[in-house]
Amino acid sequence: MVSGPDFDRAFPELFATSYRVAFRVLGSASEAEDIAQETLTRAFVRWQRVEDHAGAWVATVAFRLAVDAGRRQNRHPSVELRDASAVTGDWDQRMDLRAALRRLPKRQQQALACRYLAGLPDEETARLLGITVGSVKQHAARGLAALRAVALSTEDNCHA
Repeated sequence: MVSGPDFDRAFPELFATSYRVAFRVLGSASEAEDIAQETLTRAFVRWQRVEDHAGAWVATVAFRLAVDAGRRQNRHPSVELRDASAVTGDWDQRMDLRAALRRLPKRQQQALACRYLAGLPDEETARLLGITVGSVKQHAARGLAALRAVALSTEDNCHA
């Protein structure tokens, strides 16, 4: 469990990435901060294994932790919510998105998480995932197509 100066230098960027991913999934600043802290704690412990692909690893772990937190939250609603109707639709859409993302192949999940949840450019995503920019675009396009297909089938079921 040696981290060293490389972890210290990478920490601010990795924290920002994990926070951004968690916030986009959960929509809560305090929960996103908790997820980012947990993600970076896990990265610290595994630093020697994840250092070469830390950005992608952090984005993926933050996404998964946020999904898990969202599931727990859905089962145990917060008592702070005064008007649940104000967030129900948004929450339902997020849960649908999470479920659809979880069904995608791992590489498509990673590409979508890095590009759209973490807001990273194609070049950075390619570097973090250790693949070409063309592969990033291909995985992202396939993932988006799969998400659109799920959305269309869900919409068709609602209108039936």
